[in-house]
Amino acid sequence: MGICSAASVEQYVRTVEKITTTYAQDMRNFLRSLDPQLSQFTPAQQAKYCAIVNQYVQDSYAAIEKNRSQLPREYASMTKQNVIEQVTESKEMQMLKKYNIQCEFK
Repeated sequence: MGICSAASVEQYVRTVEKITTTYAQDMRNFLRSLDPQLSQFTPAQQAKYCAIVNQYVQDSYAAIEKNRSQLPREYASMTKQNVIEQVTESKEMQMLKKYNIQCEFK
């Protein structure tokens, strides 16, 4: 890997860390705002939740697209659908499955 490639990968890692930190903070703030007795999301809560998750998907995929040529193959070959699947299969999303939240990812 050349100097340019290493710098690009490092930039990608910093970008992903920033995206992940922002997502985690937004999600924590959202979850803290919920009533602990809540059995399902209101339409407004679902819209807010889906907006947070969709932004994470968009930003994550944009980082891959921007750095695709410099990334290891397992990342460089990721499609947007792969990113969506990773997110929807995450521990956080699985914990919220009981609320039957359906988000449309764009």
